[in-house]
Amino acid sequence: MRAAVVAILALMALAAPAQAQSPAYRFLHSDDPVADANAYLLTLLAADPQARAALAADPDLAALHARLTEARAAAIKACRTASACPVDQLMLSDAEIAGAGDALARLAQPGGPLNRLVRDQLRPSGRAQKNAALDDAGLIRVAWADAAKGLNRLYRVYALAEKPRYAEIDSISYAPGDPHFRQMLREALEVSADHETQALPFHAWSAVAFDLLAVNQRDEAARYEPLETGENAAAFARARKTDWRAKPYTAIVVPGMGTEGAEVHVSPVGAFRDRLAVKRWREGVAPFLIVSGGHVHPNKTPFAEAIEMKHDLMAHYGVPADAIVVDPYARHTTTNLRNATRLLFHMGAPLDRPVLITTSEDQSLSIELPAFAVRNTAELGYQPMTAYRRLSPFDLAATPNIVSLQADPQDPLDP
Repeated sequence: MRAAVVAILALMALAAPAQAQSPAYRFLHSDDPVADANAYLLTLLAADPQARAALAADPDLAALHARLTEARAAAIKACRTASACPVDQLMLSDAEIAGAGDALARLAQPGGPLNRLVRDQLRPSGRAQKNAALDDAGLIRVAWADAAKGLNRLYRVYALAEKPRYAEIDSISYAPGDPHFRQMLREALEVSADHETQALPFHAWSAVAFDLLAVNQRDEAARYEPLETGENAAAFARARKTDWRAKPYTAIVVPGMGTEGAEVHVSPVGAFRDRLAVKRWREGVAPFLIVSGGHVHPNKTPFAEAIEMKHDLMAHYGVPADAIVVDPYARHTTTNLRNATRLLFHMGAPLDRPVLITTSEDQSLSIELPAFAVRNTAELGYQPMTAYRRLSPFDLAATPNIVSLQADPQDPLDP
């Protein structure tokens, strides 16, 4: 009888709904915050001894490991003796991505060694939010495919010089035939080989992919981490005591604008947007200002739009630090809205409450256009905010969409 009860309880546990995304979730961190931002699933797998052991014991993944180890050795030899450094030999084929996905899905079945990782880490992180309705095996399969295709794209853009969607600001920093570039690629391969102990079976591929970002000095995806205890520490502390329903909006979202020509620090347009937003904030419509914009224009600018706008708000208008939330990563209007949603979620704001988007008239009007919805679908796969309502030439009310928690490895400078 006791055995039967235990069996029933075990079946109930397996059938229980998986843990949902949680504002209280605390992300795990590796030695590479850029890798954490772009492929969090790999961070989770590497941090879990049980997961590492299960992956090492899987015959399909062991075969992939052997192939990658051999390819890396051949690439190192070519880098030392030839005029080219064929790091692209480490890219995963579509068949290899699918095969590894099958292996991960098998291991994530109920009772499997990866099931707890999916339920207690991947789901509550929100990084796979767009596919949260899938079962655990399906979720890890899709999350893996997203990450793998994103890492392969790092090879294409930052080793093979394929043009990214926004070539003016996101492209490779060197000519592929540059001898200095070839030397850096060789050293990345050699360091990868030195760090193989207890690594994932696909470490040779993933480590070099992220080293391509380091070679190109593209660390924008994690330059200000950890935000919650750094630039946003005061605002997050205040958020824990905020009555989110006391004001009409949870926040005023202020998209940034990059500098041009001889401009430095905050751009004139960014400063004008600050001026608009301060007026609304002083009127008491929202407890927080979210300034959003990364190191975008001109390419590799040392100035982050959001950081400079925060300085402007504090220095010229006396806005306290605990009323300003910065998103120093967004590179486009689409991600201004997406990243603001992410911040609000992790601050504990209810996403059924509207935000106020305050910006220049031309940008504000463009957000309402059907073309912006089409762009969101094409670039993000969803709408980061919905239910737009026009309030003035400069102001739109909108409702954040929780699917914005979904990571986007196809945009490695702000995934």
